[in-house]
Amino acid sequence: MNSERLDRIESGLERLSELRVLVVGDLLLDEYRRGDVERISPEAPVPILRVRSSAVRLGGAANVARAIVSLGAAGRLVGIIGDDAEGEALCDLVREIDVSTRGILRDGDRPTTHKLRIVARGQQMMRLDREDDTPISLALSAELRETIASLIDGCDVIMLEDYDKGIFGEGLARWAIEFARSKGVAVVADPKNDLSRFRGASLIKPNLDEALGFVSGRGGDFESRRSLMEKLRFELGGGEIVVTRGRAGMSALDERGQAFDVPTRALEVFDVQGAGDTSIATLGLCRAAGLPLVEACIVANTAAAVAVEKVGTAAVAAHELRRRLPEMVEIFEGKS
Repeated sequence: MNSERLDRIESGLERLSELRVLVVGDLLLDEYRRGDVERISPEAPVPILRVRSSAVRLGGAANVARAIVSLGAAGRLVGIIGDDAEGEALCDLVREIDVSTRGILRDGDRPTTHKLRIVARGQQMMRLDREDDTPISLALSAELRETIASLIDGCDVIMLEDYDKGIFGEGLARWAIEFARSKGVAVVADPKNDLSRFRGASLIKPNLDEALGFVSGRGGDFESRRSLMEKLRFELGGGEIVVTRGRAGMSALDERGQAFDVPTRALEVFDVQGAGDTSIATLGLCRAAGLPLVEACIVANTAAAVAVEKVGTAAVAAHELRRRLPEMVEIFEGKS
C-alpha cells in the first residue's frame, strides 16, 4: 500500500477544521415513522402500522451542511423554507449542528419540502412528499443573492446543492458561480437534472444517468467514460468532472485532463439515504483542503461507504473515515 498517499490524505483531513463552507440549495426535512405491521385495516385492504418511534432529520442541502460540520469544518447555509411547522423543525435541527439560520429565508407561498417515510421492520412501505418544485419568484431569487453576498466572505468554497425543488430555477446558480469566482472562491456543484445551470463551476458532480442525459455517450467501459467526461468538461466550461456510478464508485477527470476510476467495495447496505450528501460534502472539503482530485474521490467514496452502512441520514465523522481509508486506498491501488 502507498503510505505516502495515506499520509497526504491524513494531512488533508487535518486541514478540514480550518475550512469554512457556504452551502446553497434546496432544504429538505426527512421524517421517519417506524413500527410493526400485525394486521390489515377493517376499513380498507391496507396494512396498519403501529408506530413505535418517529424522528426528523435534515435533508438536501441542510444534510450537506450537517456532513460538513460532522467532518470538522464550519458551515454556513442558504436556502428556503415555508412558513410552517416543518420549517421550524428544520431550523431547530440546523441550530443543533451549530449552523446559523441567518441564511434561511421563509416563503409563505410554498411549503417546506418534507418527505415522510413509513418503515415497518426495516422495510420502507411508503413515502409521502409535500413540496413545491416550481421555480422561485424573481423577488425571492434576488433576496437569495443578497444573502449569499452577505455570507460568502471568509469562505473557502461554495457548494451548490440542487434537488430540483425550485431554488435554482431563476438563474441563481449562474449568478452564484460568477460572484464566487469574482471573490476567488471555488464552486462545487451537485446537479439534479439540468447540468447547464452550473456551467463554470470549479467541480461538477453528476451521476451517470444525469451525465448521459446531458451529452451523448456511454458509460460501460473506461474509454467510454473518459470520452463522456471530456464532453461534459467542454460543455460545462472546463471544470473538474466527477461522475458517480453507485456501487461501481466514481469516475473523474481532473484539471490536467487526466481521467481515472475510483472503485469501491461490495457493501452491506442498510440505507442509501444521505450517502450522496456525505459524498459531495467530503469531495468538496477535500479539494478545498488541497488534496488532488483522485485522493479527494477516494475519501469521498470512503465516506459514502460508511454512510450507507448506517440507518437514516446519518452523519460521518473524521475518525470513521480514518478507520476505513487504508482499505479503500488498497482497493484503488489494486484496480488502478
